[in-house]
Amino acid sequence: MHIVDERLRVHSGGDALIILFSIHPKTRRRALLARLLPPVRRKVRREYRAIADRRAELSEKVADVEPVTVRPRWTRLPGSAAD
Repeated sequence: MHIVDERLRVHSGGDALIILFSIHPKTRRRALLARLLPPVRRKVRREYRAIADRRAELSEKVADVEPVTVRPRWTRLPGSAAD
């Protein structure tokens, strides 16, 4: 997984997941903890890596469907420079 922020920096894997967490109100607190506390950040990265390492195995269990394309839109993160 990759997320590109407003400054065009690319965030990958667990770091991208932390940014994604910051968007939704129910996971925003976990994102804050992951940004502030290195042990929490390492745990998020480790959990993401564990799932990513099984990607091929997990995708075999999902039926093939036609791809869905959604036009991208910018999402302002809480506390971003534009706020």
